[in-house]
Amino acid sequence: YSNTTACINNPSVENCLPLSSGNFDFSNRQTNINFVYIEGASSVLFLPGIESSRLYKKYSFGEVRLWEPANRNEGVKDLYMNSDGTSVDRNIYTRDIVDEAYESNIYKGFMSYMDDLVEDEIIKEWKAVPYDWRLPIQSTLDDNGISLAEDESIDLLREVQKLSESSNTGKVTIIGHSNGGLLGKALIDKLGSIGKANLVDKFIMVATPQAGTPKAVAGLLHGSGLSLPFFLNEKTGRGLAENMSSAYNLLPSEKYFEDVRTPVVEFGSDVKDIYDFEKLYGDKIDSKDELDKFLTGDDGERKDPSFSDTDSPNVLSKSLLGGANTIHDNLLDNWQAPEGVEVIQIAGWGLDTISGIKYDDCDIVFCPDKLSNLDRELIFKKDGDGTVVLPSAIIMDDEIYYVNIEKYNDGLTKDRDHASILEVPNLQDFIKNILNNKRDLPRYVTSVKPEVSDEDESLRYRMHSPVEVHLYDGENNHTGITDNPNPKSDLVYYKENIPNSYYMEFGETKYLGSPKDENIRIELVGEDRGTFTFEIDELEGENIAKTTTFKDVPVIKDMKAYLDIKNIGIMEIDWNNDDEIDTAINAEKPNSTEMVSIQLLIEIIKSSKINPILKNHFLNEIKIAEKQIKKDKNKVAAKILEIVEKQMEMFSDKRVMSKFNISESEAESLIKIIEIIRLNLIK
Repeated sequence: YSNTTACINNPSVENCLPLSSGNFDFSNRQTNINFVYIEGASSVLFLPGIESSRLYKKYSFGEVRLWEPANRNEGVKDLYMNSDGTSVDRNIYTRDIVDEAYESNIYKGFMSYMDDLVEDEIIKEWKAVPYDWRLPIQSTLDDNGISLAEDESIDLLREVQKLSESSNTGKVTIIGHSNGGLLGKALIDKLGSIGKANLVDKFIMVATPQAGTPKAVAGLLHGSGLSLPFFLNEKTGRGLAENMSSAYNLLPSEKYFEDVRTPVVEFGSDVKDIYDFEKLYGDKIDSKDELDKFLTGDDGERKDPSFSDTDSPNVLSKSLLGGANTIHDNLLDNWQAPEGVEVIQIAGWGLDTISGIKYDDCDIVFCPDKLSNLDRELIFKKDGDGTVVLPSAIIMDDEIYYVNIEKYNDGLTKDRDHASILEVPNLQDFIKNILNNKRDLPRYVTSVKPEVSDEDESLRYRMHSPVEVHLYDGENNHTGITDNPNPKSDLVYYKENIPNSYYMEFGETKYLGSPKDENIRIELVGEDRGTFTFEIDELEGENIAKTTTFKDVPVIKDMKAYLDIKNIGIMEIDWNNDDEIDTAINAEKPNSTEMVSIQLLIEIIKSSKINPILKNHFLNEIKIAEKQIKKDKNKVAAKILEIVEKQMEMFSDKRVMSKFNISESEAESLIKIIEIIRLNLIK
């Protein structure tokens, strides 16, 4: 440039560029004439994950927060979608991202860390952009923008432009967490279509299900998994998800089946007794075509279940599924960053993550052979962040890093997982390094995938029944259902305070996991009359070394049972909840469960409303059966129980004198328990 006083004294673009001569290409440069370069990193645009932006609506009496829900499942119905994927209520808006929910941090620490980067002048500015995560990705980027209150909106393209204008580098780094990573791909693609992709220098995807995740299958088919530290009931969850196009985007895509070898759905050999899935798919679904056929009702053979029937697999929308397939095929799965944009993929690792669902026939006595009685079981792999299986988070050839969440959680009283991965301080430090064009790896962050070692011992628990399961460790940290602080709320709250533990429900089955710590103790609490089966898998790495099963144990409301990991095969039972152990089951000892089952059956009949004369008769018969079991004469005992069953059925007939009549519901519940004990004796 010309050596003029104005340019020398104030060397800015405005003073110097008009005096220059020559051929220059400024297409990739900062165009704001007032921009002055300052050392530092790029400003940051943050895109949160699904369920991680709060959603609101204004009523005549004021604003109500619909998500995260304040207290009831009913309020979530205001968020339901039409069959075309649009919102039933067009007046829903957002304002902020979820910092913490029900005492659990989601982005609170991350937000504070980013504020510190601004205060320390490492970056000029950062902005978290909330959005309505129910809507299609494309609608978040259209001309109407993201709806806020008072008819205001956010234009994501404009936000990138504004951040770049004040950025130290003239560019923006986009960080997308979970679904935010999918939105980030679409945003950068849209910027490229208007010639502004050069405003972005880095794109960091954290725990993004780029090719989908099997957990979405469970959510869309049965309503499971839509939660923070609470559960929606499955009916509400499925009602919200089934027309939500963003949920369809999370289903495993064609790319998923190229990279992941494990099936997303399996079928037991006896499932044909209810519905012949095996004839259609064999024993598993391991291709995109098969999955789509299954999700949409087997080419019309399987009908859409009623709204309240969440046990039958849902029949999904072909239109919404087709739209999700199109966006994966045309954008998400084969997306490539524009020239000059660095892509960094960060995946969480080390936590049990849903890799599939297994369907089988119903093993319960008197269980009708219909779809609503399918037995469904979650399948886990220790190769993800609790939500996203690892291969889906790293489908691109660009830089890949792993956060060993399992090791980070060791010794802490708070778990970190998919939803809260950005609360890991080591990951926050690594993001700071990336912003500063460094790749120094803090502890727990690696560029090489961690491997599961046989020395890594853990436990998985499955409870099939109306029984609560609570885990406690040596510090009295708790994992399991906890009291809802709002007595008017019907949301189910849970805690996962044991390091590397989890709690989830799928149908009537509770799933828990924990380290194999000898200080772990288990408490079971009866919720209703019935029977329960409790299974404990002892894992060495990914391999199940041993499974301990307590099968078909009778239970009554408020009955308690206790297990100690140091002696995992012994279950102590306090059947009347008086803090005194009444009996114990030794899973390794023949007839131990049957003996205790008879004892519990006696207690159940004692507490029943049966006429005292009739009650004494049944108790005497069952005590005779008990003596036969002690003599190892199980078949004789089974025959006695069969007679008791028939007698109970006879006395439940409405023609029986009212004095001796047993109510139909009472008789049915007792007969089911007796029948289960009888069949186990025969086996």
